[in-house]
Amino acid sequence: MNQTDRSKELALRRRTVLAGAASAAAGSLLAPAAALASEDWRLTSAAQPGLLRDHHVRVADAITRGSGGGVKAEFQFLANEQEAVQQVVRGRLQVGVISVLGLASIAPELAVFATPYLWSSPQEGDTVLDRHGMRLLTPILDAKGLVLLGLTETGFNDVVGKSALLTPADVKGRKIRVSPAPSSRFFWSALQANGVQLPLGEMFPGLEQGLVEGADLPFVYYITTPAAKSAPHVTLTRHTHLFNAVFVNKAAWGRLSAQQQQGIRAAVPGYATLRAEVRAAEGPLMEKFEAGGGKVHRLTDAQRKAWVDMVAPGHAAYVQTMGPTAVALFNEIQAARRGS
Repeated sequence: MNQTDRSKELALRRRTVLAGAASAAAGSLLAPAAALASEDWRLTSAAQPGLLRDHHVRVADAITRGSGGGVKAEFQFLANEQEAVQQVVRGRLQVGVISVLGLASIAPELAVFATPYLWSSPQEGDTVLDRHGMRLLTPILDAKGLVLLGLTETGFNDVVGKSALLTPADVKGRKIRVSPAPSSRFFWSALQANGVQLPLGEMFPGLEQGLVEGADLPFVYYITTPAAKSAPHVTLTRHTHLFNAVFVNKAAWGRLSAQQQQGIRAAVPGYATLRAEVRAAEGPLMEKFEAGGGKVHRLTDAQRKAWVDMVAPGHAAYVQTMGPTAVALFNEIQAARRGS
């Protein structure tokens, strides 16, 4: 082999070695990318189109953003909160934004938070939940295989009816929709209504068809449903404050890195912010509702006291029916109220 041929062979070998090294380097770069491919998560809630659903979609977007691409979260509607909770517990869905009433299906003591007239004022409830809400809910959900990320707002339940239901006497003996939650049964029983238990999805045709004459719903949710047409009278009893827990299936959460988990927690909107948005929206929405023919009945302090006086004396007996874990939680809430 002459000198020219030997030089060509050496050059060919160098090119082959370099090509092999480049291929190996490319493979080493692609492997981590495949391992870090984003997971598809579904966030579920029963919120109809409107402000509350917008909040829940915001939470999904925050999870995607906070995970740094590790998770792609999208909203999925489920009308039945009890079913939605079970789907997240089983890992078929990854995230839930579910009211304390819905969560009571797996942790009955959480219905204590929905005790009618639990708070002496909205401000008291806000203070207790801001200071103690996460602390009180975290261990309860953890025991069910769920990781608590935060809270969102639904608002205060008011009485809605096909006709005006202004006083406790107006609901006595009437056919009123009662939810499966213990707090709902307690409230309507204390008012001596003729309760008809219906899941949320069956309530709307029940009102339309006259199976029931009234119910109770948070206003911002109510106006997004058919009930706003079939039961156009709203009495602002403000008896039950409802908020939601934002939680993740523990196994799905465990697949994320500590950095991703921290990023998601930091990105999820704060409860105080979401609550303020719901409260600020109520006034304009009520005005729009009234302009369209709906009736909003605003109570004086004396009128509201008539409702409170029928319900509040039964608090202790109601909580006792839910067992010792509910009593313990109720006592913790009372201690938090005293310290607020």
